[in-house]
Amino acid sequence: MVGPLLRATAPAAFGDWLTDRLARRPTGAQARAVYRDPLYHYPNFRVILAELALTSGDYLLEVGCGGGAFLKEALRSGCRARAVDHSPEMVRLAREENREAVARGRLEVLEASADRLPFPDAIFTCAAMTGVLGFLPNPVAALAEIRRVLRPNARLVILGSDPENRGTPAAPEPMASRLRFYDSERLEGLAREAGFDNARVVRRDLEAFAREAGVPEEHLPLFAGPGARFLIAHKG
Repeated sequence: MVGPLLRATAPAAFGDWLTDRLARRPTGAQARAVYRDPLYHYPNFRVILAELALTSGDYLLEVGCGGGAFLKEALRSGCRARAVDHSPEMVRLAREENREAVARGRLEVLEASADRLPFPDAIFTCAAMTGVLGFLPNPVAALAEIRRVLRPNARLVILGSDPENRGTPAAPEPMASRLRFYDSERLEGLAREAGFDNARVVRRDLEAFAREAGVPEEHLPLFAGPGARFLIAHKG
């Protein structure tokens, strides 16, 4: 009788539970508060948006949309968008935070996994993913699925999962032990294995973006350094 209880309260099981609740499948009031306005994610969002250079003619896919903060920023371009997340709470939150775009038919947010997207082939002009890659059990399968739903010449921008972040506030334990980290060469390799062309990794210093987003002065050093990795790829 005590066996299941011991397994559930063991350090590894607790680490899994905490990682899921806070990041891998965000759930609960704290997760909703964080992902409604994820201040420390905005620097990454700014880089991705600059690389995508969205216009009103774009049809954007976001994989792992969390509470919809990136979508809110992206939709200011006038584009249309669809998004998925495998957390039911995040799907509801993303819809609430972008209720006007949903009501106007400019945005649809669905519950789905990255490797099984509920969309037909070749409909999106671009795609983005941030804070998701390191959690994917099969990143090549997920990237291939994203490629499937992109039109020819479409572009993809993804925030990497940097080895340098292991053990820092960006990837603390127990989360770090449950993440996969990729250097630039491996990151490009994942995209090529999934069939993308012209896959390349760029590094962007996030400190200026963090300052612009309003990150407190005492936390700006967290965004300093050689620069975060972003994967940029195209579907030929």
